Order: sequence, then structure tokens, then C-alpha cells
Amino acid sequence: MRVKPIPGSDGLRAVLLKGKASSLFGLAGLPRRAAEVLESEGLLFLEEGVRITVVYHLFKASGRYFRNKRETGWGSLGISRSRMVGYAFRKKLLHIPFEGPESQAVKFSLVDRRVLVMAVDPSVADPGREGRIEVRYHTRRAPEAYGLIRELTGR
Repeated sequence: MRVKPIPGSDGLRAVLLKGKASSLFGLAGLPRRAAEVLESEGLLFLEEGVRITVVYHLFKASGRYFRNKRETGWGSLGISRSRMVGYAFRKKLLHIPFEGPESQAVKFSLVDRRVLVMAVDPSVADPGREGRIEVRYHTRRAPEAYGLIRELTGR
């Protein structure tokens, strides 16, 4: 008897294998320089090898438009007393200082006690952009990170 594969299962398998390869080669970790900076500021939270989803809602920028685009990857999230940084495949995805207008423009939420969501209006950083970007960190430690963020931002 021959079993047919589930439609779309190859894509899921590819994502899982990519995540395992990223963890194996350290691509989903926090870069050493970023870790040193966060440690000097008082590192409070570090999660590496975590699945990240970036969702673009009605996003417009010069020459680009995404109605509802999703990208998935693997990366890291670090929180110090002064800032929060996130990396995906060793590329800086977000940098939010807790003091200043940047943190006020970000809305933090927790979904199903497993997903930390940061919703950003990109026009705050660049007036030539419109829409909304959501960065989602899928981790069991999401409530811990969310609690720290609420404590540090006062909201």
C-alpha cells in the first residue's frame, strides 16, 4: 500500500529542516556583539532558536506593496533594561529602546500565552511607508517576555 503525502507537507518539512539547520549552525542565535551590548546594559531575557513570523498588513513603501504578506524564519530576542533587540538569521529585525518615541509607537500583546506580538506603524520611522507590520515570536516563554516589557515600558 502506498501512502500519499499530505498536500503542503513538503513546505512544512522544509521550514522545520531550515530551523534545525539554523540552530545547528548558530544562525538563529543572538550575534556576539549584540549579546555583549545587552549584557553591559543588564540582560534580563534571551531566547534563541525561536520561530518568528513577520506579517505585513496593507504595507506600502517605495516600489513595494503587500496586502497581507507573511514571512517565517528563525531567530532570537533579547531584552535588557534599556532596549529590546530581535534578529532573524543574524539580520537585525527590530531595535526598540524603551526610552523615546519608538517604544510608544509599538503595541505589545500576548496571544494564547505562546506568541509575543509587536505591532508597528512603519510611518513612525519612515514617513514614506504606510500600513502595519507585526513581528511574532512563537515561544513558551512569551508570557515572561511580555511581563518584562510591560514592567519596563510602564504600560
